[in-house]
Amino acid sequence: MKKRMFFAMLLLGGLIMIGLVGCGENKNSRVWIENKVSEVSRVYPTENLFDLFKQFPEGFNITQTFYKDSLRTVVSLDGDAENQTIKGKIETIKISTEPYKEEVKDHVDVEYKDGQFIFSNNEVAEKIWGYKSFLFQTLSLNRDVLSQMKLEKFQYFSNRNVFEIYYISDDSTINNFLNSNGEHILSISGAESYNNTKGYRLNVNIAFKDNPNDGMSEIVSSWIDDRNSVSN
Repeated sequence: MKKRMFFAMLLLGGLIMIGLVGCGENKNSRVWIENKVSEVSRVYPTENLFDLFKQFPEGFNITQTFYKDSLRTVVSLDGDAENQTIKGKIETIKISTEPYKEEVKDHVDVEYKDGQFIFSNNEVAEKIWGYKSFLFQTLSLNRDVLSQMKLEKFQYFSNRNVFEIYYISDDSTINNFLNSNGEHILSISGAESYNNTKGYRLNVNIAFKDNPNDGMSEIVSSWIDDRNSVSN
């Protein structure tokens, strides 16, 4: 009798374990990853940068990077919740290899105030950042928009808890922003552990389909990374 009860409990335990495994999340799936990246709708679109304080009341960081050959144009702004300011810098950086080296070629300070960007040097700002805006100020991204895009691939890296998804898009808002035509590759990536512990951080990257080494990325974080922090 005791043996029968033991085997019955063992069988029941096995069935429970199988059920738990069967109900586990399939993180390497389009549904799971799109559910994660749909959080991007918290930022896209946000015309007035100060509205980001509604989403991230403790502050935020915005980093926009343009890639062109060996040059990078990096715009980094910190939203300071205590002082309710949005300040940062714009730099062009030349990347050298063998050995790897980063050289700042141009620098200008910037503040977003009353719906416009104020620069420490207008001439330099015009030369290195003619866009004078962020893509998220006009581009809408959400679950419905993403589901209608042509999927290229998606990946989940379990060793780093990183997810990313790639689409082919000819969105007119992106083309107008980049002054381009035709298709481009839009990808969104993030880290599950990061978003679970620190809040929001997603990277939206746009690459030209015919030249994937050129393009841009925008990262909005719900915290200020000490490596990127530029506010005084």
